[in-house]
Amino acid sequence: MSNITYGLIEEHYSLDNHERIAYGIAVYADAEEDHTATVVAAIHDITSDKPRLAELVRLCNHLKLSPIHLEDVVDDFLTN
Repeated sequence: MSNITYGLIEEHYSLDNHERIAYGIAVYADAEEDHTATVVAAIHDITSDKPRLAELVRLCNHLKLSPIHLEDVVDDFLTN
């Protein structure tokens, strides 16, 4: 995979009269090069703590994390 970008995704869930917002991570391929949003991997409904997950997304982009490690990183995120 040539150039990947991590992004925060916001999802709204509703069941009966209860609503909640959850955040996940999406991995986009070549988003900066061809200005498309081709999702190559995603993990949904990780947390409701947007600032904390946004920091993880920033770190993944900064470290140029390979998408093959995303599940392990999210597992570590959830156990800390």
